[in-house]
Amino acid sequence: MYVQLQELPKKYKVMALVKMEKVRASQILPLRKKLKGEVEFVSIKDKVAKKALEKIDVPGIKKMIEQIAGQCMFMFTNMSPFKLNVLLAKNKVMMPARAGDIASIDVVVPAKNTGIAPGPMLTEFKEAGIPTKIDQGTIWIMKDSTPVKKGEAINEKLAPLLGKLDIKPVEAGIALESALEEGLQYTREDLVVDVESVRNEIAQAHQEAVSL
Repeated sequence: MYVQLQELPKKYKVMALVKMEKVRASQILPLRKKLKGEVEFVSIKDKVAKKALEKIDVPGIKKMIEQIAGQCMFMFTNMSPFKLNVLLAKNKVMMPARAGDIASIDVVVPAKNTGIAPGPMLTEFKEAGIPTKIDQGTIWIMKDSTPVKKGEAINEKLAPLLGKLDIKPVEAGIALESALEEGLQYTREDLVVDVESVRNEIAQAHQEAVSL
């Protein structure tokens, strides 16, 4: 990783940084497969990354080093960093919840046989407000329920319960923290492109040009 981080900034036009504190490992593998051949990934700790990058002579690298903190992932590519960030935004996945996560959707727990044996789990269902009954030696959910609405926090008791029911209520994506393109530094805010808004602006400009 150390050697890669010294060689790849010289090989590619774009070096992008992702901070990993809110990124799960299960999000990275699909991206690696989808962007294979176009993007190279390097996951590394901040101290090692800084030490490696301090020894190379690439325009703007000092500003990139200033952005590094905690566990990081670097992406190296020749595509525009704006296009890369749009691709990342399109490849969001639904993930199991952790305590404190915000629900991305209304969390609906459907009526069904859970296959879970009665025991302490009954208390967990009750505390979550999910009506159950015991039938044929397993816990059945009697009717559809919505223990958490979109935008609400998922508490520490509900999160593991949803995991056992294989309900994934959190939409997770990856966004670039910063990017360096041939000496030009872009911040997280710079890299956010509202594609739909830009498309509408172009359409409006075309309409006005035709009218003129």
